[in-house]
Amino acid sequence: MMPLRVPRRAGATVLATLALLSASVGGAQTPELDILIRGGRVIDGTGNPWIRYDIGIRGDEIVAIGDLDKASARRIIDARGLYVTPGFIDIHSHADRGMTSDNAEARRAGSLVSQGLTTAVSASDGTNRVWPLSSEIAAYERGGIPMNAVLMVGHSTVRSAVMGNDYERAATPNEITKMEALVRAGMEAGAWGLTAGLEYRPARFSTTQEIVALAKEVRPYNGFYIAHQRSEARMPMWQLPSLVNDRPVNGLQGLEETITVARETGIRVVASHQKSRGRSSFGRSANDTIVVNRARAEGLQVYFDVYPYETFGDGPQLLLPRWALVDDGIDVSGGQDSPALDREGVYGNARVNLRRRWADPVKRPILERDIAWLIDHFGGADRIFVVDYPDRSYVGKTVEDLARAKGKTVEEIVVDMALEGNKDMPGGARVRGNAMLDIDIANYIRQPYTATSSDASVGGVAGVPPYMGPGAHPRHFGNFPRNIAHFVKDLQVITLPFAIHAMTALPAQIIGLKDRGMLREGFKADIVIFNLETLRDRATTLEPFRPSEGIEFVLVNGQFTVDGGKLTGALPGKVLRRGENRIPRS
Repeated sequence: MMPLRVPRRAGATVLATLALLSASVGGAQTPELDILIRGGRVIDGTGNPWIRYDIGIRGDEIVAIGDLDKASARRIIDARGLYVTPGFIDIHSHADRGMTSDNAEARRAGSLVSQGLTTAVSASDGTNRVWPLSSEIAAYERGGIPMNAVLMVGHSTVRSAVMGNDYERAATPNEITKMEALVRAGMEAGAWGLTAGLEYRPARFSTTQEIVALAKEVRPYNGFYIAHQRSEARMPMWQLPSLVNDRPVNGLQGLEETITVARETGIRVVASHQKSRGRSSFGRSANDTIVVNRARAEGLQVYFDVYPYETFGDGPQLLLPRWALVDDGIDVSGGQDSPALDREGVYGNARVNLRRRWADPVKRPILERDIAWLIDHFGGADRIFVVDYPDRSYVGKTVEDLARAKGKTVEEIVVDMALEGNKDMPGGARVRGNAMLDIDIANYIRQPYTATSSDASVGGVAGVPPYMGPGAHPRHFGNFPRNIAHFVKDLQVITLPFAIHAMTALPAQIIGLKDRGMLREGFKADIVIFNLETLRDRATTLEPFRPSEGIEFVLVNGQFTVDGGKLTGALPGKVLRRGENRIPRS
């Protein structure tokens, strides 16, 4: 039996369309449904207020919407009192770390699925976990995945493929030509666009001209560009006052480079996990939004994505310059991310080296200045919390609390913890700072061009990066529920329909998905059903692995990955290849 089809009539009102649906479903030709979601408060993803109607699903598709009171179905979900929305789409995700692995638990991605995620963008920060793209597709498909994967080409991946270890320089025209060919090959294989991680190696040595050249290659495919920009603070995270030999790039300049890519290519661009990072950057969101508003008034397709936390980064944060911990002769000229600083055993004499340099009348002022910068970068001494330390009385206290209690400077406390704390940690303690302000985050997320992202990986799974011990980022378990619980319910910065739009239809629009992101007849059945009253993120800095509450049902391609608030372990996700993206039938 053919599924119910509703003609799209020019000028038809919502009420008229619903009346037509109701009449059709009530007739003798009503199809049997696999799943019927009945009586929910439906927020369709467009930003419109909720409306109460039923949704019928057959296979992986929404086939009927309206008053389906007389329809039959194999499974009926009573959604009265609950909200029904499109599945959440994460436009900056590291789910691919787990979902391409051989770890069965990681592939199920329970920490992310439980948040309502149904689609995640891959290769974030410019790195494909598997390359070439055909091998990445095979890695996803060989064991199944719980959510859909959007394929991307990573700039760092193609730069490494062409330049190898000789990357600390601008690429030659011939090397850029080779990179362009790899980007085209990736787009032909089904990628949706180009990602970049310009604050990281090897991408941070690239020029804007290199990025523009590669971004132009995705334009014939209606592709887009998404960037972790060169800086999100007063200077990039790899620099320190003692290591700056030229004028550092600041966060606003990083954003302006992304806008330049839009201007030079004409494609959609995203300033990813946009933030005003570091105490000295608090309030910069006002400048950032002015700059983007002007660019959009110029006709450029510029977007943000933002995660709803004041803290950043995966693992515990180091408040000491790494150069202060290593032996003399180690090359630190490349910055905090110098490859020499990641060699095995390089911190074997960390305490001896730190104590010697702290006692040196020439080195100490340089060391103090770098520590002061790092404290500022992580939000300030009153916003940096100890999350793990041998003396448990330190846990939960700020660096400022400890300095005041000990009658010392904050720099002295940082050094004391390194010398007296856990000898297996370079800094002696695990700390996490709130390096952004809610007022800036709120300013970003209230913009109509800001999509919600997480920057999260699969959480709480041993053997799967990133760091998953004390002080792990709470976003791995709480990101999408927090966007609603904190900014809709608590702070009332945005409305619920606005938040849902930023988590569904807007990222789908940016990516170019034509059959996901909204609740429409003919769209794929990626759906979230939640209880707004109980919806709450529970993961915190001190307890980062606590799952969220309030997500009752999640469907991916018409199959339950969350059923009655419980993970099913199902793997119904698909690898979404750009060439297979289709316009729903009318």
